[in-house]
Amino acid sequence: MQTAVTELFGIQHPILNAGMGRVALPEMVAAVCNAGGLGVLGAGSSPPEQTREMIREIRSRTNKPFGANTPLALPNGLENAKVCLEEQIPVINYSMGRGDWICKAAHAYGGKVMASVADQNLALKAQQHGCDAVIAAGYEAAGHSGAVTTFALIPRLAELLDIPVIAAGGISTGASMIAALALGAGGVSMGTRFWTTKEGPMHQGWKEKALELDVSDTLYSAKFDGIPCRQMDVPGARKMMDARMFNVFSVFQHSFQIARELEIPWTRLVIDTMKKGPKEIEGMMRMSQMLKSHSHTLVSGDTSKGFTTVGMSVGMVHDIPTIAELMDRIIAEAQECQANLARNVLG
Repeated sequence: MQTAVTELFGIQHPILNAGMGRVALPEMVAAVCNAGGLGVLGAGSSPPEQTREMIREIRSRTNKPFGANTPLALPNGLENAKVCLEEQIPVINYSMGRGDWICKAAHAYGGKVMASVADQNLALKAQQHGCDAVIAAGYEAAGHSGAVTTFALIPRLAELLDIPVIAAGGISTGASMIAALALGAGGVSMGTRFWTTKEGPMHQGWKEKALELDVSDTLYSAKFDGIPCRQMDVPGARKMMDARMFNVFSVFQHSFQIARELEIPWTRLVIDTMKKGPKEIEGMMRMSQMLKSHSHTLVSGDTSKGFTTVGMSVGMVHDIPTIAELMDRIIAEAQECQANLARNVLG
């Protein structure tokens, strides 16, 4: 199944895993690459040297093209983008900031760049800044997404842009991939479907919880970290949505742990946060609690505590395969879907 995205990145299938921070780790990334897709590392706010180590681990696990996602507005985001450039990784995926300087530096060594966007204005800016593709996250997507649904956003971007569009949000099967391609996408990016695999680092209890959920069992709110974000509908997430005030002392205590995890001075974390103003400070406080909850999902299967990002496509997740098994299945489903469409149209 050759598309503009497979040609651009030199991959077999037009499928990417979402660059989920703390979730899209080397084992997952390499497995996606080795199965014919483009694995994308979730650098997130990881300490830069840890990001460098993860990049090198991916290279030890696969000789296929891979990428890394660097949200520029997060702590360590800019530094991680620079690490990706220094390591000359094949594909850099940036978000939450302006990436023209990334495009220029990556193109100098032959790398490709894609920006994560949630609307047409951001997509046009990404194209102007030199991006080779955009990942368009519709309303159905996990984590941060826009107000426009995937299957309305994709054809509009295909109309506006000269670069490939990668669809994200609500995609977990071969049929949904064919639907996205039919609307003008050159490929698809999946997050929920990939973390519910054997290679996903989440605790088994959270994967099994995902199997119980339907397409309506998610929550969408700006109350998780200050930006509209989709999470799994569990008690911890509802508690977060209902919280009007935070225990400042608890957040203060957790700030030291965050600084240690990010490997940045605590004073820098506080100063950078205080510069942002009241609304942004509240968002950072909420993000602190969200990161704490997400860390819980990696070590505990108790789904009555903590919460995690998940897309509406969780309702289509019915098992926990390996990534190789999942990729084979999606391609087989896509081929069957194409055949069924041909029969229906001709018949």
